[in-house]
Amino acid sequence: MAENDKNTLKEYGNRVRTFRIEANISQEALATFAQLYQSYIASIEKGDINIGILAQRTLSDTFGVKHYQLSDPDFPIPSKDILRENIRRHITSKNIDPSYLRDKMPDYGKFMDQLLRSGFLNEPRTSKQIAEKYKQEYELEISTARITNILSRGVRSSKINTSKSACGKLNKYQLI
Repeated sequence: MAENDKNTLKEYGNRVRTFRIEANISQEALATFAQLYQSYIASIEKGDINIGILAQRTLSDTFGVKHYQLSDPDFPIPSKDILRENIRRHITSKNIDPSYLRDKMPDYGKFMDQLLRSGFLNEPRTSKQIAEKYKQEYELEISTARITNILSRGVRSSKINTSKSACGKLNKYQLI
């Protein structure tokens, strides 16, 4: 890849990072809002990958701007309040858990680790069952997509066996 191309990817990645930081959200939250993987967001921000126009549109829709505005270094980045309102509208339209927009989010990973230690996942469970347990045990609302994300990343992914339910439509998670 030519040096000029690498610079373009880094510039775009920095632009996405700047929008995200101005909105005061984590990579993980942006990934949830845009329905992408956190590792994909990290790769974009580092300028490691060349994303397609549909992924650009997904990110720009999340921030409430046009795809060409997100990549334009001369386009002024909206204020935190405007970005967060745009994100709130986006996630509401997509039925995504709005708790990510709280200034202090619960540490869902910490609670998942507690569930893993409790033996709850010694039996296969669907993400819906896990979400119900979160609500019962910790009084937290968590989306099934968020549960899938938590269980499929990092150290937890090596401790969990994922299988299909009898109907073949839902994943079940079980501690290995």
